[in-house]
Amino acid sequence: MLTKSTRHNRVKRSSFTLIELLIVIGLLGALTALILPSLMANREEALGDVCDYNQAGTVRVLKQFYQVYHHYPVGMHNGLQNDEPTYPMAGLPSAQADHMGPPDAACPSVYALSEAHANSLIAAGIKSVCRGDGYNSVAIAETVNVVQARNASGAWNDDSDPPQEMTFDGIELSDWETATGTPAWDKGAGKVIVLWIAPTIDWENHEGNENTDWSKGAVTVGIDLEGKCPIPAVDIDESEDPPEFAYYMAYFKVYDSGASARLIGTTCPECGILNP
Repeated sequence: MLTKSTRHNRVKRSSFTLIELLIVIGLLGALTALILPSLMANREEALGDVCDYNQAGTVRVLKQFYQVYHHYPVGMHNGLQNDEPTYPMAGLPSAQADHMGPPDAACPSVYALSEAHANSLIAAGIKSVCRGDGYNSVAIAETVNVVQARNASGAWNDDSDPPQEMTFDGIELSDWETATGTPAWDKGAGKVIVLWIAPTIDWENHEGNENTDWSKGAVTVGIDLEGKCPIPAVDIDESEDPPEFAYYMAYFKVYDSGASARLIGTTCPECGILNP
C-alpha cells in the first residue's frame, strides 16, 4: 500500500523539470528553423505555379477570343490613374511600375496615341481602356494616353542581372518596333503598347457593353482587379496596409500604318515573360 510520501515522490519523478522543458523548446525551435525555409520555398514554388497557370490561361483566353470574334476585347487597363495627369495607377506594385516612375510623378513611359496607332487598336477591337478605379473608361482616340514599353532610357529591360532588353519570342522590343527579324505576320513598324490584365476575365457579353468596374470586381465585361497574380508584391509582415498584388501585362504592337494591333506577349513581375 502506497503511503502519502510514496505517492508524492512518484508524481514528482514523472514531472518535467524546467531544464527539460527548456531543452524541448530548444529542440522544437531548431527543428522549426530547419524545416521552415523548405516549407516557405515550397509555398513560393506553388504560388509561382499558380501564377504561371493563371498567366497562361489569360493568354489563352485572349487568343481564343481573338480567334472567335476576330478582334480583342475591350476593358483592359491603361495602367494610369487618370488621363490627365498621367500618373501610374495607385496600388501598382513597384515591380510593375519600375519603368513608369513613382505614383506621384509623371509617367516617363506615357504616350499620347497618334491617329494611326489609335486606329490600330480600334481595328483590333480595343475600342476603349479602363483607367484608375471604379467605372472609369475612355474611348480610344488620337491623343488618349497609354503606356508604351519604352522610356527615356530606351526600350524596357527585364529583371535579369545585369538587366537585358525585354524580348518576346527571342526578339528584342526595339526590333519589334522596327519590324526587324519579326514573324511573317508582323505588319511593319510601330510601337509596343502595354495594357493591364488579370486572370478572372468575363468577356462573355462583350458586344455593346463596356461596363468595366475596376474597383469591386463587379465586372460584366473586362478585367476584374480581384483576380490578381497570386503572389504578393509586398511582404505582408512588413506592412500594416493590405498587400499589393501584381497584375499581368499584355504587350500589343500597334502599327504606323494603322493595321490591326497584335498581341506579342505578356509579363508578370513574379513569373516573367510568356509568349502567346
